[in-house]
Amino acid sequence: MEEELNALKKEVRILRSKNEESSKVAFSASLYGSAGFKDFGPHEEATTLVYENVFTNNGNAYDSTTGIFTAPVKGVYFFNYVVFNPSDYATGVRLLKNGNFVVSASDNPNGQDREDTTSNSVSLALERGDQIHLQLIEHRRVYEDTWRRNTFSGHLLFAL
Repeated sequence: MEEELNALKKEVRILRSKNEESSKVAFSASLYGSAGFKDFGPHEEATTLVYENVFTNNGNAYDSTTGIFTAPVKGVYFFNYVVFNPSDYATGVRLLKNGNFVVSASDNPNGQDREDTTSNSVSLALERGDQIHLQLIEHRRVYEDTWRRNTFSGHLLFAL
C-alpha cells in the first residue's frame, strides 16, 4: 500500500511539472531586427509577415523563420499586433488562424499627418497544433526602422 502511495505521489509530481512547463508560452517580436530602414510591400498578393527580431519566446512556439506561431497546448491565447507606416501608402495586416481570417488592422492615409500606427488584439481558443500568423494585405505596405514599431506578441492565458 505504501509503495503504491509513493508511486502515485511521484506520478503527481511529474504531471505537475509537465503542466507547469507546458503552460509557459509567450512570445514577442518586432518585424525587423537590423539597423536601418526597410519597407515591406506593397505586393500583388497577400504576404506572410515574418517578425524576425525576437524579444522573448518562452515555449519556442513562435518560429522567426516562417512567422508562424504554433500552439503547443490546447488553451485560450491572447495575441496583439501593432503596425506602423509613415507614408502615403495604405497599411493593413490581418491575423489568420490555420489560414483563415480572424481580425485585421488597417489605416488609409488622409494627408493630415506623416506617421500612422494601427493595432488589433484577440483572444482565441486554440487546439494543440493550431497555427497563427500575420499577413500583409495585398497592395498595402508596412515600414520598419530602428524604433521597432511593428510588433507581434502572444501568450497562453490558460490551458484547457
